[in-house]
Amino acid sequence: MIKLSDVALLSLTKLHTRKIRTIITILLTSILFGVLVMGSLVTNGVFRGVDSFKRNGLTGRYIVSVAKAFDSNAGATTSKDPALIAEAKKRYQQLVKAKTVEAKRLGIDYLQESDDPPYSRLDDNSEMLKPSDSNGIIHRLLKEKFSGQPVIDEATLRKRAGKYHSIGIYKELYYTPVTGSSLLPLKDGREVFYDISKDAVKNANDIRSPLGDGRLITAPDSLVSSFILPHNAGWQPDGQSLPIILSRDTVEHLLGLGKLPDNASTKERLDRLRLIYDKAKDLTFQMCYRNDVSQAQIQQAIRQRREINANKGKKDYQMPSLVYALPDATKCQNAITIRDTRTAEEKKQDANQKIFDARFGKNTEPISAMVAFKVVGISPAVNDSVTDLSQPGKKERSRSFDDIVNDLLRVDSIGQVIPQSLYDRLPNKYAYADIFSYTPTYMFGNEDNVLYFVEFATAKDAQKFIDEQSCETQYDGTCKPSGRLYTAHLAFSNSSAIDDIRKQVRTWLSYAMLVVAILAVAIIWITVGRTIVDGRHETAVFRAIGFKRVDIASVYIVYTILLSLLVTACAFGLGIIGAHLLDSQFAPGLTAQARYSFNDMNSAKQISLVSYDWHQLGLIAIICLATGLLSAVLPLIRNVRRSPIRDMREE
Repeated sequence: MIKLSDVALLSLTKLHTRKIRTIITILLTSILFGVLVMGSLVTNGVFRGVDSFKRNGLTGRYIVSVAKAFDSNAGATTSKDPALIAEAKKRYQQLVKAKTVEAKRLGIDYLQESDDPPYSRLDDNSEMLKPSDSNGIIHRLLKEKFSGQPVIDEATLRKRAGKYHSIGIYKELYYTPVTGSSLLPLKDGREVFYDISKDAVKNANDIRSPLGDGRLITAPDSLVSSFILPHNAGWQPDGQSLPIILSRDTVEHLLGLGKLPDNASTKERLDRLRLIYDKAKDLTFQMCYRNDVSQAQIQQAIRQRREINANKGKKDYQMPSLVYALPDATKCQNAITIRDTRTAEEKKQDANQKIFDARFGKNTEPISAMVAFKVVGISPAVNDSVTDLSQPGKKERSRSFDDIVNDLLRVDSIGQVIPQSLYDRLPNKYAYADIFSYTPTYMFGNEDNVLYFVEFATAKDAQKFIDEQSCETQYDGTCKPSGRLYTAHLAFSNSSAIDDIRKQVRTWLSYAMLVVAILAVAIIWITVGRTIVDGRHETAVFRAIGFKRVDIASVYIVYTILLSLLVTACAFGLGIIGAHLLDSQFAPGLTAQARYSFNDMNSAKQISLVSYDWHQLGLIAIICLATGLLSAVLPLIRNVRRSPIRDMREE
């Protein structure tokens, strides 16, 4: 048996023969494996960079929103309940009787036909309750029926979530202005008056509300602290303003900044972010609150002005005895009475009508007030351009690198939120009672204004809780699997989506490794096979002078190992160089995009497209070496079995 040093010398000699073939083999195979190395470095760099950005805030957490499970068909069942309908009719007749007696006492007119009954008759002659009952009979009736039932029992929720290693349960409270009232945005500091009965006029004067859907939500610091500006942006609990966190796009709108184009440069994005944060600390805005009576008088003033202008100069036109004018658009005041020629009897009738209305639960006095808000925090902008992988029904997989990057950098906005800790410091909460209101409908059972959120340690725990404890509303309105207490979805964060993308990339890399290995086997197989064929005469001579089959095999095995090592070294070199080139080209832009998406002004955080996962890189190196050895097996077996005498004769 020959010495190992001789084996190594012969193997090196073979590397120097057929140099062009060897170089081409190394180059082609190195490029294939180099792509794998570069893919590993880049993807790990992106994920590590995104992890550093999402570590602060909600994006790096696994939070599930939990609501009471309900059957959407329950509303129809309740509204057609014969016992409820019978009771509603009974109470309506009692109300009509009471109104008739009171109207007679006050000396005013009352017609039952003008009163809205709490039920209606359908085309099939059946009857159903009317949720829009203006007398409140349905609301009181359903409250009596359902208010004793639990909405979500927090102790039960805590116990069930604890089985999945929950680490926190949080509650938000949401409010809306009193039913019939409104909280209206201003345009350039002025209220816009228009006839709301005309759709075209209404659409032309529509103003984007900073409150979005109109809800006011108070949330605990555990959910919103990361969005609050330093020192609460100077807000003081002096009762002059409500502290509020708004999404970045809403803040941009309030500041009068147009939306950046999608192709905005890195510098433009960062400059915009700095500008928003610089100006937001001094940002306040106002909205005008009006109850139903104040709104009605404003609409009456609009119609009267139009009517008076249309009839100006007509001798037979008689002006109304009570005329309203619009107030100062900058002060959110009630309509102004500019003419009152009512007789004493008419005034008495109007006063008695107010007594009558107040007796039966209607507002009789106009209320309006300017409500000031102080921006104390900025949450990430709402982004609808990227598929939300965390929500049911939207599990579409990303198909391009841009899709993946966008998904990784997508941040769910929390919308408009008032920090509970700041709200609790207000000395005059009573002054805001009309806008911090909540009126349940009870059509689907008991309701409240509490939003529950459960935080879990891992995405696996969060998803398992959703899968095993919640149900999904089906097309038929039922919530299935039946018998479950909750509907639950991932909230605020795309952490689960990022985990899915991470698994998806690893799957892609595994498939890529398989394809590259097959191609590399083919390339090296051809090279080693040709080398063995070219060395038949040489092999026959070695056999003739006493070399054994194992000696010949050792030479070609070491040759293949040396070839594989060269491929591995070149592949890692090419991969590292390629990753650094991509890093210098794209990392600054991705860092800017991440800062812009995450509202992160910390310049210390960077996204680098070069990150070493030694386990993954080691696997690539092992596959590279194994591929070389595998490609040499069949040619080598065929070669050592050949007769050296036959090879000598053929030469």
